[in-house]
Amino acid sequence: MILIIIQGTTTLAGTGVGQSQVTVTAATSISYARQWGSYGGPITPNGVAVDSSGNLFIADAKNYAVYKLAGDGSFLTTWGSQGTGPGQFRNPMGIARDPQGNIYVSDSVNNNIQKFTASGGFITSWGSTGSGNGQFTTPMGLSVNASGFVYVVDQGNQRVQIFRNNGSFIGSFGGQGSTPGKFMTPFGVAVDSSGFVYVSDSAPNSGNVTKFTKTGGFVFAWGGLNSGAGSLAGPAMMAVDNTSNIYVSDSSFNNIQKFSTSSGSLISSWGTSGASPGQFNGPIGVAIDSQSNLYVGDSNNFRVQKLSATTGNYISSLTYPRPGLFSSPYDAALDSSGHIYIVDGGNNRIQMFSVTGTFLLAWGITGSATGQFNSPIGVAVDHAGNVYVTDFSNSRIERFLPNGTFVRAWGSFGTGNGQFINPYGVAADGSNNVYVTDYSNDRVQKFDSSGNFITGWGTTGTAKGQFSNPTGIAVDSLGNVYVTDSMNNRIEKFNSLGGFITSWGTSGPGNGQFNLPGHLGLDLTGNVYVADTFNNRIQEFTGNGGFLTSFGTAGSGNGQLVNPNGLAVDNSGSVYVTDTGNSVGTSNNRVEVFSPVTTGQAPGGGGISRVLLK
Repeated sequence: MILIIIQGTTTLAGTGVGQSQVTVTAATSISYARQWGSYGGPITPNGVAVDSSGNLFIADAKNYAVYKLAGDGSFLTTWGSQGTGPGQFRNPMGIARDPQGNIYVSDSVNNNIQKFTASGGFITSWGSTGSGNGQFTTPMGLSVNASGFVYVVDQGNQRVQIFRNNGSFIGSFGGQGSTPGKFMTPFGVAVDSSGFVYVSDSAPNSGNVTKFTKTGGFVFAWGGLNSGAGSLAGPAMMAVDNTSNIYVSDSSFNNIQKFSTSSGSLISSWGTSGASPGQFNGPIGVAIDSQSNLYVGDSNNFRVQKLSATTGNYISSLTYPRPGLFSSPYDAALDSSGHIYIVDGGNNRIQMFSVTGTFLLAWGITGSATGQFNSPIGVAVDHAGNVYVTDFSNSRIERFLPNGTFVRAWGSFGTGNGQFINPYGVAADGSNNVYVTDYSNDRVQKFDSSGNFITGWGTTGTAKGQFSNPTGIAVDSLGNVYVTDSMNNRIEKFNSLGGFITSWGTSGPGNGQFNLPGHLGLDLTGNVYVADTFNNRIQEFTGNGGFLTSFGTAGSGNGQLVNPNGLAVDNSGSVYVTDTGNSVGTSNNRVEVFSPVTTGQAPGGGGISRVLLK
């Protein structure tokens, strides 16, 4: 098939095409239409607080936000964005609740305190950069006593400042030094029911907790590195319960220690370094509820852990990222009901939207249990509405109902039939058979919808029918299978049994060339759209590899792309692209929609037209 572009012509006489049939169609181009989403990765919890109903408030550093979750981890609301204005943050650090239920957040980069309602309504703020009264240099932990006085650790000025709940300054205590009542690197603050104030100092040569009166009078201190039982190396934030116990997170020892507030003596401790339940990596925030549940902001494990404050036993983890936002969206699939499913890889979940970008639901958390994910990367929907997800690092396929209900999984790590090493792309044919690109095994495997192995093909290499890290896969209405052979920078086309038909593509930036292509998709006419990932564009081809057009350039503007990896095409020809973004930043992380636009008329009316010679 030959594609000819005719501009401003009125007749095809004299073209010399012999017996070929000439089909003339009005010209179309693909143009940017709309987008949704931005970066929203796993929570990076700093401070945590809990209300009388057991609802949890989390200061999320990397997402510049506050999350409000129910005690069971279900999402309630969130607020905040990056910036310096009201309700915006640059590094929300400490968080506390007053007796009226209002929420206070310290921002260690904006050097201010903001006050909100329990649902995120902005009330007021105070503070600026400096060393004067009411000014801050890196405010960290904060706490509110029963009278509504707000205590703020002003770390860079080595002091604690006291305010009324409207932000008016009352006084301060501390100052730089190593003598009793002085600070080196103060971090957290907590207030007990009697009004005593506890301040942690995370400096390596301090590592202690000091008890003060409510006005800052020194009472006693405990802890310190190498002080035996109860030794503290990097005490961060703290929480006090109703029975005179104080819980201290130690971000250097990666544990939680429980002390008596009356003597400073160690009662118990739990936790070691690691990412398993009950282990920690840089714990910061601590809060306790009325049911003696302890919540720990396990910052570098991107979760809040819920423990028994009595025994230290692990209960659950909360890792909820913000709905409608993405951390490395890898692939997209459309169903027949007007829904689009996005693989939110960095958040280990699937998100479902309307085609206009309205968030509908999400499912999945990090793990290896059923319904959990470890780096999901591909998604497909069959004619019955079942959703298939390639669980890349768990080396399996998971099948769900459209509402996210887990149905079954198949696969394990290995090289045998039905086993995988990093399954990547997934597609379903008209009979609901499922095709999977087995990325590190350099092959394609075909299954029925229950996961029973049917056939497979491919070996490592550059010859016809061989692969080097196959990624995307799609099946047309005739059962032909298209595979992106990423390291060979080509597309290969097969019949439904794996018989090689054709291939196209080489390495490079030109038309029909690729730079590590990702997923691919098909439109109703059988044209093939390829996410040319590291060329930051989408390319469109005929079903046999004839180049038609490309769209997208590198960047973060409308219609620009950074490492696009997945796509889906709807019945109108609109292309939904997962604009994945780079692996080390927060750019793009969105879905962009490109739609066909008529740019000319058929010959006889001028303009630009496509002429297909068959």
